[in-house]
Amino acid sequence: MRIGTQLGAAMIGLAALAGGCKKKEPPPPPVVVAPAPPPPVAVAGIEMGRAIGADKAVTAATTVFGVRDTIFASIGTTGVSQASTLTAKWTLSTGQTVDSSSVAIAPTGPAMTEFHITNKKAWPVGKYRVAIMLDGKPAGEREFEVKK
Repeated sequence: MRIGTQLGAAMIGLAALAGGCKKKEPPPPPVVVAPAPPPPVAVAGIEMGRAIGADKAVTAATTVFGVRDTIFASIGTTGVSQASTLTAKWTLSTGQTVDSSSVAIAPTGPAMTEFHITNKKAWPVGKYRVAIMLDGKPAGEREFEVKK
């Protein structure tokens, strides 16, 4: 039986060797993480003032204007859009529209857009509001006042 035991052990050894000769399984493919889509454009802030810089940001911030001032609204946006529209609607406290204008924007990150109103005559003294819409949806508003 000794030969049988040796033969059995040899067969087990050959089987183990045969198992060791199998091709290795290829590693799994690397996990590819798609980049997150950029955030959509959104209004981040509305600044009012008497003057703006080359970057369209307000340089003389105020919410109180004189009757002969040009009134600026600088709209800060964040996010990305291939085609969006910002609209500024300027109204008296009574709800009467003073002016309304729109600008097409295509920001690729933080950006500034400027709106302004002027009056050949003196502005009526009182309270006003500028409402900002982004793609037709309310995005913020600011109140301001004209004093003598």
